[in-house]
Amino acid sequence: MDNRISLHKLEVFCTVVELGGVGRAAGRLYVSQPVVSGHIRSLEQRLGVLLFDRAGQRLELTDAGRAAYGWARDTLRRGTELERELAGLADGTAGAVAVGTSMTVGSYLLPPVLVDFASAHPAARIAAHVLDPNHIWEAVTSGLCDLAVTIAHRIPTGQGLSGERVGHQDLVLVGAAEAEAGAGGMADSSVQVADLARMPFVSTPRGSRRRDIEDTELAELGVIDRNVVIELGHPEAIKHAVRAGLGAALLFRASVAAELADGSLREIRIADARPRLPVFAVRRADRRPSALHRTLLAAIHRGLGDGLDGGTSSPPRPGGR
Repeated sequence: MDNRISLHKLEVFCTVVELGGVGRAAGRLYVSQPVVSGHIRSLEQRLGVLLFDRAGQRLELTDAGRAAYGWARDTLRRGTELERELAGLADGTAGAVAVGTSMTVGSYLLPPVLVDFASAHPAARIAAHVLDPNHIWEAVTSGLCDLAVTIAHRIPTGQGLSGERVGHQDLVLVGAAEAEAGAGGMADSSVQVADLARMPFVSTPRGSRRRDIEDTELAELGVIDRNVVIELGHPEAIKHAVRAGLGAALLFRASVAAELADGSLREIRIADARPRLPVFAVRRADRRPSALHRTLLAAIHRGLGDGLDGGTSSPPRPGGR
């Protein structure tokens, strides 16, 4: 094996694997197909193995190719992490940091914090990735993101993650404004827990992590089954359905704050219940945060602390919440 292998060759190789062909990789990298093929041949020569089996237009990784791909991805990931770490070694006012967020945090809560931080630190490069909740932890462990800020019941164990709570977020029941409330049959401003099983709901699709959060919170109140009349994947779509009178919805307070303030939606109090979830800032346990990361985390604490817990603090629920 020839150790004189450039990171660029590894990047070309990984792009071919991930896009499924030389032509697509050439388009992504803005080079010609012969250039990509030349890099693959050169890499095969330096490694002393065949990376692909070629069957017509199809390329399939050999056993050696699969092993080389895993090594190449790890090498590129570590290179990306090193670049970010070196960029943020100074005093925390410059460098680069990538943040992964869930939809509610990334759409409604974190943007003002990041905008203020970027204004105060013009030399810092901030990237926020709004990710599917099922991919947030993977984004941190893989190195795509330096840290994640998300609403969750708990941080998963066994994935090498370290986190801290930066606040809480209320899960509130909302209905249409008074004028439209009759269509959904929910004109009251409060309901008993027993009423939740009978009222029509707008929710996210079954199997999504967002739906799992709702179902878990309702199960803790004793509501195992409910009447979900329509499933929609985004808070804005859910709010549209609620305003149309299709039913009520459980949404995080941050995502409905504007509508509750202007009266286009109204909060329906659940008697003797206030579902709340922690908001975590999470990073890889084996990585020492740079000065910039620590500075940004402090800003997140300041910016989200009051807003996420509704202005009050409460002890965590049993079970590690």
